Amino acid sequence: MRITIRGKTYSVSKEEVEEKLRAVEPEEERRARYFVEIRGKEFPIKQVLNQTLNLPKLAFTSQDAFIVLEKLGFEIVKRN
Repeated sequence: MRITIRGKTYSVSKEEVEEKLRAVEPEEERRARYFVEIRGKEFPIKQVLNQTLNLPKLAFTSQDAFIVLEKLGFEIVKRN
């Protein structure tokens, strides 16, 4: 799937996301509200996009990550 973040286009699939995070542990992000489950672990959505697209977290918003991951078919869970 082709996605655009801040004017730059990337090509990524759900399988690629899962593969990129295979050897990664979820970050403990106290401020994170939204997570996706991969391999039974909950990852903050910004960490997922950061690891998958090799983008600095400051280069995109949580809303960007939410939209991309939702389009890829991930279920996004909200935590308080």
